[in-house]
Amino acid sequence: MTGLLLPRISGSRDTCQTAAIYNGQFTYCEHHEYIDLNRGVNSLPKRVLLLLLILTALIWAGCGGNKSTTTAGVAITISPTTASVAGATTQQFTATVTGSTNTAVTWQVNGMTGGDATNGTISTTGLYTAPAVLPTTTTVAVSAVAQADTTKTAVAVVTLTAPAVTIAISPTSATVMAGAPQQFTPTVTVTGSTNNAVNWSVNGVPGGDAIHGTIDATGLYTAPASPPKSAITVTATSQANTAFSASAPVTLQFGNASLNGTYVFFVSQGDNSSGSGFAYRGGTLQADGAGHITAGVSDGNSGAGPFTGSTGIPLTGTYSVGADGRGTMILTDASGSHTFSFALTSSTRGQVIAFDSTAVTSGFIRFQDPAAVTAGVSGPFVFGMSGDNAGPAAAVGQLTFSGATITGTEDTNVNGSFTSGTAVTGSFVAAGGRGTASLNASQFVFYIVDASTLVLIDVDASGLRIAGTAFGQSSTPFSSALLGSSAFFVNGSAVSGNQPYALAARFDTDFASQFRGGVSDVNSGGTVTSPPLSGSYTVAANGRAQVTGSSNFIIWLASQKQGVVLQSDSTVVASGLLFQQQAGFQSVTGGYAFATAGANSAGTAPQAVDGRITVAGFGSLSGTEDVNTASAHVSQSLTGNLTISTNGRATGSIVSGSSVNYDFYFVSPDKFIMLSADPNTVLSGTAERQCSDCQF
Repeated sequence: MTGLLLPRISGSRDTCQTAAIYNGQFTYCEHHEYIDLNRGVNSLPKRVLLLLLILTALIWAGCGGNKSTTTAGVAITISPTTASVAGATTQQFTATVTGSTNTAVTWQVNGMTGGDATNGTISTTGLYTAPAVLPTTTTVAVSAVAQADTTKTAVAVVTLTAPAVTIAISPTSATVMAGAPQQFTPTVTVTGSTNNAVNWSVNGVPGGDAIHGTIDATGLYTAPASPPKSAITVTATSQANTAFSASAPVTLQFGNASLNGTYVFFVSQGDNSSGSGFAYRGGTLQADGAGHITAGVSDGNSGAGPFTGSTGIPLTGTYSVGADGRGTMILTDASGSHTFSFALTSSTRGQVIAFDSTAVTSGFIRFQDPAAVTAGVSGPFVFGMSGDNAGPAAAVGQLTFSGATITGTEDTNVNGSFTSGTAVTGSFVAAGGRGTASLNASQFVFYIVDASTLVLIDVDASGLRIAGTAFGQSSTPFSSALLGSSAFFVNGSAVSGNQPYALAARFDTDFASQFRGGVSDVNSGGTVTSPPLSGSYTVAANGRAQVTGSSNFIIWLASQKQGVVLQSDSTVVASGLLFQQQAGFQSVTGGYAFATAGANSAGTAPQAVDGRITVAGFGSLSGTEDVNTASAHVSQSLTGNLTISTNGRATGSIVSGSSVNYDFYFVSPDKFIMLSADPNTVLSGTAERQCSDCQF
């Protein structure tokens, strides 16, 4: 064949093509040899070769032509492979991809693309930024993932380090009045970081709390209304390195802001054998936190007759609280102005005595719980009251409030005549925090303190006129096994001779029927004795306990921790309180608000004392007290000492003008009973630690 003419082709070349497959790439190359097809084409072998070439070209064109395949794998490396990075600083990473023309990578921190605020972030260029606050695990993984082949990853291990920090706080200490603000300012230098921010805390709590005070993000501290048991410390902690912090101690003082809200108060003066000495008064007052008593009401009774009204006697007044928690208030009502001295335990409770020429009363002040006022009165309460019935009178018992009715039982000692188990029935009406009740034809006013505390005030003009406190009773059935180590006190009057009387004691039991390890101190008209307290006891399921022994008592238990006590002997009329006694008093220190009351040993001059006493270890006492002897009202410093035995009983003296011996019975490190062991005075009462978070 000579008619087939083809262009002359000779030489060789390489042809390469690139294509993308499954997010990767491959490259295909061919080597081509060219021949002169016009030369010798008529020969059969060459014709065959020509046909094969044409057939190959047609097949290639039919299959899509320009295709490629992978001939080399993708590989990736990262640099550096390890790094130590300080908080809030940066580290540049680079990734190298081979085996593909697509060298792009995806950056991750701990498997998260772009990272996060906890473990650090990384940009699309590989710039890693460490978190300002180091995470709990300070080793993180920075990864580069090849986009050409996502199964190919390179990892660098990053160790997060805290930068060196210099931090200080100003002021370095502060004395702050209750409720007042105090600005703290940090000075922070962080090596290798621009993060100078701090986190504020009070006693280890971020932002503080209601007990120790609060602090905001700017370092503005706001003091609580009264001091807690523990010391207060404000701390600024570096965010760049939480191992670095600076702290400032805060000394918190009481102030007018320590009284803010509605309070219930109750004060009383015990009767004498002639029946001319009793007086009591209770009510509510509204303190504004700035020294003003904007409203309130009160009811009371005395030898001069009751003072009351359908809604109580309105009152207003003023008050002032000193740095140590001692203060005065003046209550003004239709009968005139009445001055009181008080010593606060906290912003919710304190001790109170009259501090003018009226009746020498003593008692307490308590914050009124608005939730309890809304809920009203319901359930069983045990009560202890004292007063007059032509001579000293006292009663203890149980009252159950249900709907509008009251049922119960009481034990009374009137002029040495003890009556047991008298049934009580009646009705009551509550309006807000004040209510009225009729009990066996006697008329009472009551004030709600909280869900488990009431003040009861008899407002009759004659007959049995008594007042005191009622405590909500536990629903747990009582038994002799529930009465264990306890401390208690009673005070009152001898049936004859006008002699004041007080007793303080503590005991253990066998949890069955017998007292063990009982000791007591008695001051009867200035005659001080310390007889052992022995005897047997029974506890009924309703909480009534009867003690028979060297002295006889009726105890009504509100719970395993507290009860009311009536001495049932014929020679004295005395009532008081019982407390479950804790163990361990060797480390007692701190400030206590206290109040004692009674009379001189002859019973002719009633006395009341309150104040603040500081125990500096067991041995040293100091403080300030306010004394009301009816004819004189003085504020004076005190010193003293005490020593304690393992059973919680202590002896010592308090010197304020003259030295007076005292016996102390520690209920717990936060509370103790006081009894004057003195031939000239008969005084008794309690002291409570000044702290907002103590449980009494």
